[in-house]
Amino acid sequence: MNNNKVKVVPIISYGNAEMYKTSILEENMNKSGIYKWNNLITKKNYVGSAINLGNRLKFYYITSNLKRVLNKESSMIYSAILKYGYSNFSLDILEYCEPDILISREQYYLDSLNPSYNILKVAGSRLGSKATMKTRITLSIIWRQRKIIKQLKVKSEIKSNNVPKIVIKPKLIPRTQSIKVKVLDTSNNLIKEFVSIKNAAKYFNISYETMFKIFKTGISYDNYIYKFERKDHRIWVYHFNKELVEILENQKTTIKLYNIPRTTLFNYIKSGKLYKNKYYFYNIDSKFNPYLK
Repeated sequence: MNNNKVKVVPIISYGNAEMYKTSILEENMNKSGIYKWNNLITKKNYVGSAINLGNRLKFYYITSNLKRVLNKESSMIYSAILKYGYSNFSLDILEYCEPDILISREQYYLDSLNPSYNILKVAGSRLGSKATMKTRITLSIIWRQRKIIKQLKVKSEIKSNNVPKIVIKPKLIPRTQSIKVKVLDTSNNLIKEFVSIKNAAKYFNISYETMFKIFKTGISYDNYIYKFERKDHRIWVYHFNKELVEILENQKTTIKLYNIPRTTLFNYIKSGKLYKNKYYFYNIDSKFNPYLK
């Protein structure tokens, strides 16, 4: 295990868990991903994952839940939240991901960040406690079954190659609209660049599903090299004293939380000027963004 902490840039960062409680719960409802609690006083943190982040994080905000668990077993993060209070914690959403890779992605962050509040660094173990043998066997069976199902699906597609079939698009497909595609030859020379996966698929006369598989697996079916670049829509919000307030997922969230018109937000991002003598707004392309310097 790597005990050296690495720098990880979260997708969203909520600077005050008490102040931004509503945003935390609303923006993460029905989203699967990895989260990190940060104690602003002790600098200790905790990494966890959930298929529904909204429901999981809501559990943390009910103190009776935390106390009930602590009456039965130990939990460093629950104890810390009750001791220091939500206002002394910040919350990071490290990434959103599909449920089938949730455990592996959580393990990646546990290994990379070595969080102090995680008693045991085993992804999938409940509340930091070591998973029971029964749980491990159950998880092992689930993963094995998923692997077998995938293999059978591939074999079935090969056998029925000439039979028309209904294709169900993966859940992540709607999110690929903001992904650029660069196509290179085997000598790494740029051939053409596309604003989306859909445009690239149309140009090369292949199905959207095939191009999406290349995006997901990194394996191409021809002699081209495909590089995918996801556009970063995050908005960094700074206080007038240039202290980071929070990192929001996109412009829509920023507009809603700060009650600012879209055009006005764009102009302030572009100019780097102070909005209403209170806030600075920056994006990934802002030359004024201190976070990216």
